[in-house]
Amino acid sequence: MDKDFLLKTYGQCYGPEAGPWNLSVENKYLEYMFTKFFENNFSINEGYQICNIGIGAGYWDRYLSYKLKNGRLTSIDIDEICCKQLLEGLTNEDNKNPIEIINSDIMMTRGLEGKFDIVTMVGSSRLESGLYHEILNKAISLIKTGGSMYYQTLERTEDMNEFIKVCVANRVKIDNYLIDMEYGLKAQYWKIIK
Repeated sequence: MDKDFLLKTYGQCYGPEAGPWNLSVENKYLEYMFTKFFENNFSINEGYQICNIGIGAGYWDRYLSYKLKNGRLTSIDIDEICCKQLLEGLTNEDNKNPIEIINSDIMMTRGLEGKFDIVTMVGSSRLESGLYHEILNKAISLIKTGGSMYYQTLERTEDMNEFIKVCVANRVKIDNYLIDMEYGLKAQYWKIIK
């Protein structure tokens, strides 16, 4: 375990750059809503394979890892630092849940199609990729038949009709949708079923 790296990581979460946002009521509310929508709309059954696209700070991956019931979490991020932060954090926290961390551009991954019961892509992952249809098509391709996807976005200009077009093109069903404008944010939450 790289303790210096880990200390720096934890310090950055609450330092002058990220700290004000990470500790804000807006962020705490979004974390609550991420979790609430997931808890109300998704069931994790015994042996489920889950994939999260976009590790970021790793909080969502940690949450998912503790929901596993003899299943496995695969966490994918293009950013090597995000991957290392998650790995070091899990090691430090003695999190023994089965998690595979893949440091790769999701668009370049192969062999994961149709493998997962649940795929998640939340927060700024889609926006940061600079892609829309392509990355959503890729995420949907990872879902097993009968599986589901949790897509959450904060992009103010994202039109729900564009996501509906992606769903229609991929022959997936929109099971639930929520738009939340609390705190002046535009948060959209989706559950789709393949």
